[in-house]
Amino acid sequence: MRNQLITLSVVAVGLLVASVPAMAHHGDASFGNGDPVTVKGTVTEWFWANPHCLLRFDVKGDDGQVQHWVGETQSPFTITASGWNKFLFKPGDQITVTIRTVKDRKYVGPIAAVVLADGRVYKGASR
Repeated sequence: MRNQLITLSVVAVGLLVASVPAMAHHGDASFGNGDPVTVKGTVTEWFWANPHCLLRFDVKGDDGQVQHWVGETQSPFTITASGWNKFLFKPGDQITVTIRTVKDRKYVGPIAAVVLADGRVYKGASR
């Protein structure tokens, strides 16, 4: 009985130690800590897949050049509860996106919220 208890304890500790790297899968090191940026653009692609959904959209910059943005959401399972779905965005849809850009100011980051042309608001999952 004592040997079984020791074996069970060793296996349990081993599983706990092995699970720590899985919790470190994500980090916010690359994302800025400042205020989110809000931009208006046109949807080019809505990629509904695990582990994260991606919203690609184009924004016309102050200089007139088109900026190709990519916003990231959580998994489909997580955002479905907030009303998001596979058919929410179509290429050509006009949207307003609030996004936390990465530190080097590239046009990518996690989505805080999306407002559709009809006024519906979809909140991103907070990190």
